[in-house]
Amino acid sequence: MAVQSNPPSLEQGVSIVVPVYNEAENITPFLKELCHTTKALSYPAEIILVDDGSTDATSTLLPPASVKLIRHEINQGYGAAIKTGIHHSTHEALVIIDADGTYAAEDIPSLLKLLRQYEMVVGARLGVEAQIPWVRRPVKWIIGHFAAWMVRRRIPDLNSGLRAFRKSQVLPFIRLLPDGFSLTTTLTVALMTSGRRVFYHPIQYRKRGGKSKFRPISDTWNMILTILRTVVLIRPLNVFLPLSLILALLAVAVLVISKAMGHFMDATFIVLMTTSIQMFVLGLIADLIVR
Repeated sequence: MAVQSNPPSLEQGVSIVVPVYNEAENITPFLKELCHTTKALSYPAEIILVDDGSTDATSTLLPPASVKLIRHEINQGYGAAIKTGIHHSTHEALVIIDADGTYAAEDIPSLLKLLRQYEMVVGARLGVEAQIPWVRRPVKWIIGHFAAWMVRRRIPDLNSGLRAFRKSQVLPFIRLLPDGFSLTTTLTVALMTSGRRVFYHPIQYRKRGGKSKFRPISDTWNMILTILRTVVLIRPLNVFLPLSLILALLAVAVLVISKAMGHFMDATFIVLMTTSIQMFVLGLIADLIVR
């Protein structure tokens, strides 16, 4: 069931959180574009830059006078930077955007306009000119479909780094949000699993300058674990019931095949069926605890 809430008053303002880590090559043109966009808004906008322990020349290029600048002494991670920005924000309407120049700041007003109707609006990288690296597309497809199956809803873009959301809707899940790249994945799964209204607005995605901080193997594995952990914490039956059904079907398959071969594998059948029942009971108990 969708959770209804009062729309944020944009007239009061919007907070834009920008995590920054070693973006000396991109930060100046990005900030110029972002400031141009915010000046054109008809309501106040605060820009919160969180320098996550940059070791290049990024810190010397950040303008502390025109924006709210927060520094981490050491690198804590993409998610940690966003959480720091959220805690320092002053408005109900929040936007997060990467500083690498891949997302167009001019898309922010469109997302905020839609935020009046939804709890979160995600900039889905679905445009015809979206330049998503080919090496990431298979992994992105697999994780996206896995997450959609877990939450029982279609997810056009699981971990887009440009999204607008309501602060009051995210704070209850803040303890679940990890410090790494999985934050956006966790945020998507948490809100969709709990019935919040999430809308996907198509945007373009530009080729980034400099080197990506994404680690294909470790970050992909962390995303999978994050999806499972988040769904178990919010809607455990979505995990335990399919697992129980798979084990039960395996038990039936063992029964039929072994009978046909003339040698009933009773021990295997009993173990699989017993485990299936245990998964079902664990799911019910977990669901009871959550509720």
